[in-house]
Amino acid sequence: MKPLPLEELEPVLNRFGVVYAVFARPDGVVLLRWGDPSPIPLLEENTFVGATRDMARVYRSLERMLLPQMDVQGEYLGIRSKVGDKVVYALFFETRRFEAATPVERLRTEYAFCKSLGGAVDAALQPWVSSR
Repeated sequence: MKPLPLEELEPVLNRFGVVYAVFARPDGVVLLRWGDPSPIPLLEENTFVGATRDMARVYRSLERMLLPQMDVQGEYLGIRSKVGDKVVYALFFETRRFEAATPVERLRTEYAFCKSLGGAVDAALQPWVSSR
């Protein structure tokens, strides 16, 4: 199996300040782990960080949902998304970067950032997905 295009993904992950990323097939087989998960607190075994141990479950949880899905894990925000039916991914980054006057404005800023990050990762993965 052809490996994920790390040379395309790594600049995107670095540019957006991703701390940790997991990419997997829909059946749960992990294709790539990138970064360091140790600073991200495991608040509950079945919450988002724990769910990266079962990426097949994460993939199923995204069915018919607007993507990306966002989850807060301590001081970290995580997004879950998928590229077609080939790859599901989880990305984590610090939430301190988002300053806003109101909680609603902060949520809008976070969501816009997550959409941009998800779009950039999708674009980096699209040639790999298309070649499969």
